[in-house]
Formats: sequence, structure tokens, C-alpha cells
Amino acid sequence: MKKTTRTMKPTEEEAKQLAALDAIRDEDIDLSDIPEQGGRTEWVRGLMYRPVMRAISIRLPAPDLALARQLALRKGLPYQTYIKRLLHDALERERVSGRR
Repeated sequence: MKKTTRTMKPTEEEAKQLAALDAIRDEDIDLSDIPEQGGRTEWVRGLMYRPVMRAISIRLPAPDLALARQLALRKGLPYQTYIKRLLHDALERERVSGRR
């Protein structure tokens, strides 16, 4: 089922404010109180990135599943999240080692 986003129509006063803001040219906006950000090296891209998830069905040996549940419980994680993390980490290691 597709999610729909409901948007609220701005009030008459808000519409006037938005129109006034829209009329301001970029050159006329005072940016003097915003600190300069150029040359920074600690920026990290994609911290908020969430990949598209897809439900699948997979058969696992019962002993492996039991061990995953036990280890996930020790770490305080849901077992499916723990298995997903293990798979992701293994795939990432394989991808990186394949580059060499």
C-alpha cells in the first residue's frame, strides 16, 4: 500500500508571508550572521540515508538460527536485526576485499 502525504493549505496570513519571502532576491538576503563553512573536512555524507528494505524468506539451519537468537538477545537486539547486520558486515567485507 502506497503511503500518502497530507499537506495543509497555508492560511491567508501564511500565504502572504510566503509570497513576501519569495519576492526577496537572493542577493538581498543578509548572510553575515551565518558562520563560514568552506574548507571543513569533517563532513560526512549520507548519515540519514536509509536503504529501501525488501521482505524476503530464507531458510536457515535451525542451530544457526538458535545461535543468532541467543547472540542477539545478549546484545539486546531483535534477532532479525542482528542477522541483517551480520549479513551486511559480511557483504561489505567481501566487497572491499574484492577490490584488491
